[in-house]
Amino acid sequence: MQVTVENVSELGRRMTVTVEGANIQQAIQERLKAIRPTVKMAGFRPGKVPAKMIEQSHGPAARRDVIDALVQSSMQEAFVQESINPAGPPHIDTMNEEGEDFVYTLNYDVFPDVKEVKLDGISLEKTVAEVKDDDVDAMLETLRQQRLTWEPLKRAAKEEDGVTIDFVGSIDGIEFDGGKGTDVLVVIGDGNMLPEFENQLVGTKAGQELTVTMTFPADYRAEHLQGKEASFAVTVKSVAKKKLPKLDKEFAALCGVEEGVAALKKEVQANMTRELESTVKATNKRAVMDSLIANNTITLPESPVEREAEHLMEQAKTNLRNQGVDIEGIPFNIENFKDSAKKRVSLSLLIGKIINDNNIKPDEARVKAVIDGIAASYEDPEDVVKFYMNDQQKLSEVQMMVVEDTVVEWIYDNVKVEEKSATFSEVMNAASA
Repeated sequence: MQVTVENVSELGRRMTVTVEGANIQQAIQERLKAIRPTVKMAGFRPGKVPAKMIEQSHGPAARRDVIDALVQSSMQEAFVQESINPAGPPHIDTMNEEGEDFVYTLNYDVFPDVKEVKLDGISLEKTVAEVKDDDVDAMLETLRQQRLTWEPLKRAAKEEDGVTIDFVGSIDGIEFDGGKGTDVLVVIGDGNMLPEFENQLVGTKAGQELTVTMTFPADYRAEHLQGKEASFAVTVKSVAKKKLPKLDKEFAALCGVEEGVAALKKEVQANMTRELESTVKATNKRAVMDSLIANNTITLPESPVEREAEHLMEQAKTNLRNQGVDIEGIPFNIENFKDSAKKRVSLSLLIGKIINDNNIKPDEARVKAVIDGIAASYEDPEDVVKFYMNDQQKLSEVQMMVVEDTVVEWIYDNVKVEEKSATFSEVMNAASA
């Protein structure tokens, strides 16, 4: 087999493959002969259909099968022979099957050859944070708030009380869409309703009926209500105050910890520490990768970018479906995912170069530590560890995570780094944003 390769653009290549002695016609006849015993045709017993009729009915399919098989096998051999890793599926350009030799040309893209990873001029800010006692106390208070109950009151409502109401809104005497509610709990001062509405509930009592008048802001989210003056017929059904559970053994048991408050605090701190470490790591990794991309411009072939954009789009659809969103009316466009796809493809090339140049391999102890960390949040950690260790795909994913972490550390060691202290809430709020 003869193979020649020519450059048609920076990343475009044209390959000509000559398969000597292919003798396509002979191969087709042999294939037709092989299928003759199984061909069924009206008026003939199996195996007795004339060769001419078999050629007429099955010849085109046999030709396609022979050529497809020959192209696939010779193409694979040619890529191995020339040490070529195409960036996408090759496209057959021309084909000549006359005579004993079979000659065809194909076009394909290659990945760029990354000569070096440039780190000059990169200056990174590395976030560092720890969970402090005040953070644990704040989280325990959040847990209490999540489990609060409401204690009915006979007195008039005031700030922070919960007022349960029915209401019907109208503009110029006509009810409007979205202006009606039944058994709605309004916590005065929480801002779930417009302040002008909430403030007029101060001083009300259970059983009281009143009219609340207000003007919607000019930038209100519902355009048809912007700047409009409305009145609401309100019936106060109850007034109640918050009743927070005591931070005691009973509350700890309510949170799933039977050993008491000290054990609850310890578990809360451990969970917060795991979450903080994971978020800080992700934040710093994102900063490193963004700097790596900004400092290294790579010309990319279109095929892998298209594939990655398609993957990201399908991933987005799946995430929305999992959230219960009906995506039928959402106009997804692959172009919206191209920028992210380019970043991911560029990063894979840059990271691959760093891994190869520095012979970076997954450290077994670190792989085990990552798996132990994942398992720690499950009820039966040992079963989770066994699952990861015995599932090659899951194990490979963790190994790649460890390799990428090692790459991040290598970059930190080779650029200017300034540590930036942050609180638990600052880190988590920034991540949410």
